[in-house]
Amino acid sequence: MTIKNIVIPLEVEYLQEAAKQRGVSRTRLVRAVMEKVVKEELVADILGDSGVPAEAAPIRYRRFRATQ
Repeated sequence: MTIKNIVIPLEVEYLQEAAKQRGVSRTRLVRAVMEKVVKEELVADILGDSGVPAEAAPIRYRRFRATQ
């Protein structure tokens, strides 16, 4: 299965500089890093035993509907 179009906040300045040094786009750099993580199964090494830290659920707002 392929995961596409994931939006996550990243350190743009760091990625911009690293991509510029290697002569590739930021998108290609992130893709190459994620491919290496998956191919070498580095998730457990990166996260350790603690797993993924819990994030607060985003606040969802309901639209007011005008009642007639």
